[in-house]
Amino acid sequence: MPSRPPILKQRSSTAKPPANWHRRASRQERGYGRDHERMRERVLVEEPICRECLKHGMVNPTEIADHIIPKAEGGTDDRDNYQGLCSPHSKAKTAAEAARARKRRRA
Repeated sequence: MPSRPPILKQRSSTAKPPANWHRRASRQERGYGRDHERMRERVLVEEPICRECLKHGMVNPTEIADHIIPKAEGGTDDRDNYQGLCSPHSKAKTAAEAARARKRRRA
């Protein structure tokens, strides 16, 4: 016997946006426009395996084209400053960068 489709909750129009939505510039304003998308595609083709995983003897696909030195810390958009990372390694690196930024702000 067929069952009824699930009833999905509608997202409220009063739902809160992310906490920093009003402070953060758009991705294009932060320098992640068409040129970045082209570089991202290039990195994903050239580095199909996560660079950090390879260092640890693991094999996971590259999902993210990451700046080795973040743009916020003076990094460039040159190919030499990009690396291919899997999502877990990217999240860990981003968390470490955010911790450094918080530490700089407190000092």
